[in-house]
Amino acid sequence: MSATSLLPEPIEAEEAADFDLESTLPYLLNRAGVRIGAAFSEDIRRFGLSLHQWRVLACLSHQAPQSITELAAHTSIEVSTLSRMVSSLFDGGLLARGRSDDDARSVRLHLTDEGRELADHIIPVASLYERIALSGMSEDEVVLLKALLAKVYNNVISLGPRIPARRKSPAKTAVGHAIAAIEKNPPA
Repeated sequence: MSATSLLPEPIEAEEAADFDLESTLPYLLNRAGVRIGAAFSEDIRRFGLSLHQWRVLACLSHQAPQSITELAAHTSIEVSTLSRMVSSLFDGGLLARGRSDDDARSVRLHLTDEGRELADHIIPVASLYERIALSGMSEDEVVLLKALLAKVYNNVISLGPRIPARRKSPAKTAVGHAIAAIEKNPPA
């Protein structure tokens, strides 16, 4: 598949004028995520945690031990950011490190008793936020919504990693190449 085959056909100026940002999926997902994330972050601040730190505790509460790479994949936090965060949580007594039984070079992370206790205190708060976000939906709608969001996530994996701000060339992904093609040959 060529990069330009991913591009939609150019639209007429009239259609472009009808573009409604507030009805697009990326905008709606971001709007909901930012709102719930900001409110939840405010609530868990009393526990001394950021939203990203909570994700680490919640993930390890559900499945442990994990390597930093596995944790990065499950929390959607970049490895470099996650490494610093893990060190901070380790220093705070919430995480512990151990060696893998299969590979002595591999470090595995798990919650300490204090980390588990903290996670157990916050899980009901997280559950409340989910119930609020899903209120007014039937159980079938909730199941469908979660399945569709998982499908959307799997679809956008093809977009590749985020482009660091300091990087000037387009990402080496199909979308990055498509954008470069548009810049070289803009539509008339």
